Amino acid sequence: MSTRETAVAGQFYPADAKEVESTLEKYNQILDSYFETHKDVETLHPKAVIVPHAGYVYSGFTANVALRLLSHSDMEHLVVMGPSHRVYLKGTSVSMYDSYATPLGSLAIDKELAQKLKEKFALHFVPESHHEHSTEVQMPLIKHYEPKVSVVELVYGDENPQHLAKVIDYLLQQPKTAVVISTDLSHYYEKNKANKLDTVCINAVLNLDTNALHSGCEACGKIGVEAMILAAKTAHLTPHLLDYRTSADASGDSSSVVGYMSVAFVDEDAAKKKVLLNLARESIAQALDGSAHIDVDKIIKQNPWLKEKGTVFVTLNTKEGALRGCIGSLVAHRKLYEDVITNAQSAALHDPRFVALSKDELDNIKVEVSLLTPAKPLAYSSIEDLKSKINVGQDGVVLKQGQYQATFLPQVWEQLPSFELFFKYLCKKAGLKEHCLEDKPEISVYHVEKYEE
Repeated sequence: MSTRETAVAGQFYPADAKEVESTLEKYNQILDSYFETHKDVETLHPKAVIVPHAGYVYSGFTANVALRLLSHSDMEHLVVMGPSHRVYLKGTSVSMYDSYATPLGSLAIDKELAQKLKEKFALHFVPESHHEHSTEVQMPLIKHYEPKVSVVELVYGDENPQHLAKVIDYLLQQPKTAVVISTDLSHYYEKNKANKLDTVCINAVLNLDTNALHSGCEACGKIGVEAMILAAKTAHLTPHLLDYRTSADASGDSSSVVGYMSVAFVDEDAAKKKVLLNLARESIAQALDGSAHIDVDKIIKQNPWLKEKGTVFVTLNTKEGALRGCIGSLVAHRKLYEDVITNAQSAALHDPRFVALSKDELDNIKVEVSLLTPAKPLAYSSIEDLKSKINVGQDGVVLKQGQYQATFLPQVWEQLPSFELFFKYLCKKAGLKEHCLEDKPEISVYHVEKYEE
């Protein structure tokens, strides 16, 4: 068994496990207080992060913010990449050791993933390049937060950012896999000048702008940062600045400083999808036999947007594609999480078109949650005028005449793809004659964000 031994323990970070834990405990006491008033940050689930790599006394807090948040993500594989500072390196080297030593114990190196990257992207294994602090300083924090995760270490030198971006693209598509990009910012300028140079880097990252990155950013890991920007654009990840500071914050010396930032890259749509679908499914399971316990307080704390009022339809389909229940709201009259829970349970148990769902059926059900925009009245003078104003395939429609009302979600266009068919069955669903448009019922339209298992 070969081990990637520590090269900078006792220099960049404590060599003693208790000292590492004590340092992180101090950082997290500060973070806990910060998160009390910044719950939107605490609830992020990053797919990738940018972190600094100086000594812990200078940049450890900044790196800790990101790696603590990264532990919220569902991951089993973590790829850490940073620039080579000690040796000249053409391209990128992937560590092919079996394990990675840290003061807190060893991390397993994912040899299978490392070999795939080596072959797929023509990477090399240059052992001397892996005596590298830019990657090593991250490992004790990773071991602290994710002791069972397997890691891959990539150290790059003279590398094309677009090539490295392809590596990141590939990794972000792998299940339960996250990426750590290591870089410091400007080096050894007076603090005010450093702030200006670092702002160029930060804004380039937050705007996903590679051109701006080359207009004054002096990050030592700029190649990795550029690759991450390119990959984030491809994967539709949203960057969030977590922390920025300089060495002056620790040393008090503003005459010659180094800058540090941490950034989280989040797939916000995927995170919302997971929360909504899990909440809907667990609500149904709880209603059927109490097998699931919904910790509402915890879910809301992690996802404060669920406290806003909202309208939701929950649709249940069998895995064979047959409708098994659909209940929802058209008016935002309660908090979003309440609407999800109530409508999920109603779709399972109280849709008058179906018998109540049984416990044995639940595994054969696919859950779909649709978030609705507010319905807007649509004025029209005739059926032809209405036909010209309806966006076939896109609009959800509410039809109302007197006490009769019904709606079709935009998804229904998939089964009823023409204007005539759609409104024929919508009229019938409302309990009206199939040609009810002749009587000019009230029409409102809305759109949905659809999430399905």
